[in-house]
Amino acid sequence: MTPDIRKTVDVPLTPAQAFDLFTAKLDTWWPSATHSISAANNDTPLCVKIDPRKGGKITEKLRDGTSATWGTITHWAPASRLDINWYVGRDVDAATQVTVMFTPIDTGTRVDLTHTGFDAHGDTAMASHDGYNAGWDHVLGHCFLAKCRIYITA
Repeated sequence: MTPDIRKTVDVPLTPAQAFDLFTAKLDTWWPSATHSISAANNDTPLCVKIDPRKGGKITEKLRDGTSATWGTITHWAPASRLDINWYVGRDVDAATQVTVMFTPIDTGTRVDLTHTGFDAHGDTAMASHDGYNAGWDHVLGHCFLAKCRIYITA
């Protein structure tokens, strides 16, 4: 069984601000030049958006005008929790699960990300896990955290 990925960052925002930045403003901090379907084709997407509701999709708009779905929201609780069936570049049957929790702490918000279900990737499960393990360090631990610091001072 492939292990879960767990990442945590503490950010200087309220849970509502952190959730809003993570979701509604995804396109302002997500490193789409390196972490997107377009990037895999040496391109950059026009945008990445979340339809903010349970059942909503996370989509990337490609330069040719088409869209690619990254995942489907399975739980939507603003300022608290976001669950996603995550299948960027894969068939929906190979979805993994991402949960992001927003918990108030004295200095702002603790953001806990858990990514599970890599066994759905079959023979490539461990390679996929390892790629996402490093990827989430960059995406959450660098890009999101850096944008949170800018957000609070703006």
